[in-house]
Amino acid sequence: MDLNLITHWKPQPGRVVEWKVTERSALAAAEAPVDPALPTTMQERHLRRSMLAANNGEAQSPWIGIAFDFVGRLDAAAMTRSLQRYVLRHDTLHSWFSFGDPDADPTDKANPIRRHVVPADSIELEAVTGELLGDPVRVREHIAARFAEETSALGWPAFVFGVVEHYHGDSGEESFTLFHAIDHAHTDMQSMILMFAELRIIYQAELDGVEPELPEPGSYITFSQEERERAAALTLESPEVHGWIGHLTRSGGSFPSFPLDLGAADEPKPAIGSRFDLADAAECEKFGEVCKKNGSNFIGGVFAALAITEHELAGRGRYMALSPIGTRNAPEYFWSQGWFINLIPVGFEISDKHSFTELATRAQEAYHSGKSLGEVSVQQVIDTVSAAAGPEAVAHQTTLAPPPIVSYIDGRRLPGTEDYVSTKATGLVGGKATQIASMWVNRVLEGTWLAISHPDTEQAHESVAAYAERMSTIMKTVAETGDYAFDSETPSDNEGAETTPCT
Repeated sequence: MDLNLITHWKPQPGRVVEWKVTERSALAAAEAPVDPALPTTMQERHLRRSMLAANNGEAQSPWIGIAFDFVGRLDAAAMTRSLQRYVLRHDTLHSWFSFGDPDADPTDKANPIRRHVVPADSIELEAVTGELLGDPVRVREHIAARFAEETSALGWPAFVFGVVEHYHGDSGEESFTLFHAIDHAHTDMQSMILMFAELRIIYQAELDGVEPELPEPGSYITFSQEERERAAALTLESPEVHGWIGHLTRSGGSFPSFPLDLGAADEPKPAIGSRFDLADAAECEKFGEVCKKNGSNFIGGVFAALAITEHELAGRGRYMALSPIGTRNAPEYFWSQGWFINLIPVGFEISDKHSFTELATRAQEAYHSGKSLGEVSVQQVIDTVSAAAGPEAVAHQTTLAPPPIVSYIDGRRLPGTEDYVSTKATGLVGGKATQIASMWVNRVLEGTWLAISHPDTEQAHESVAAYAERMSTIMKTVAETGDYAFDSETPSDNEGAETTPCT
């Protein structure tokens, strides 16, 4: 599956059909009572950040989206039933959130966030036929506006569904592109990929007049309660707290940012996305074999290659990254929609090694060490330490800004992977002003590629291209020769590189 900033997406023109909630549903949502289930820690930070941005009049893009094609003419009635069935299957899509005091500081934890749950029997969707948009830019602008304006989890619904119907000239062929986005509070990229597989199964079943063969998804609201219970049980003696404090101590309380100049040190610049192929399928197989022979999995090899890249380009003697990890640790959550992500630290020394094969095992061990902290977020650790310090502790100003991340996803392991190319499936994200670079390493059937979201500056384009080229060279060399040697004494002009606060 591809991944694009929506500003780079190139949809086909056609007639837009969208799905709205009925007036009865909207009224029921507005009156939905407060549910005792709290948002997860990740949701809470996201919602406080979203409310703060809204209060400050700042542009934001808190949604995650997806688009993919269907062959044939749209059956609007079948799609209405499919989308309604999909929404009813996932209870996080029934929730919206409010602040105890909407006029108070949203960053103040004394201002509680409350969950409202819309009764399932009042959820109804209806199709609304829109205008014919003959220009791809108009299609993109229309959909981008819908995503930006109608996906906030501080109201309901937090989701957008629609299609663009296409008629392919003299061939008489018809198809349509489905587009969907929802506030990040209710989803992650794996959830979007699962939505791709699930909705196609449901829609085909509706066309065939049969029941879709899908397992029942677990409740994300229940998951939220479980996560809060685990967080409440943390103490200064918890091994997860000790593990996180160790990483924070070694990194000086901050996490390194992108190792090269992005040309945005003075102020945030508009974001843009760049995509680079790292290795083809055959090269990935050989790369994985080298990793296995040297005590590592493919993901450990990826982090070893990232570390060597940063060592050679910026002279960093220690690698450190925050990497998303899935928290669907119970089988009932595999098909669930929700934000099943936590960030883990992946940190290890580089300067005493001289080759990829020497470093691969250490990188794998670092990933496993970080993974052991996967059910506890750094924010929960900070909250635990602050609570233990008591009210007399000196309060330090923190930021709700998200840190840069380094994500690895093996898309081959997810349902529907064989149809990504034929359906032109792409994940969609919004872009706003930024000073950081986040990276997504994605392995699919065709190979492995790197997506980087970064400031749209000439310097950043040069820097991310140099980074990706070096990363690709390392992976291809390992695949071809079985190793990659590097100089552990590489000089650096960037040893004091910019860091990002952990909070």
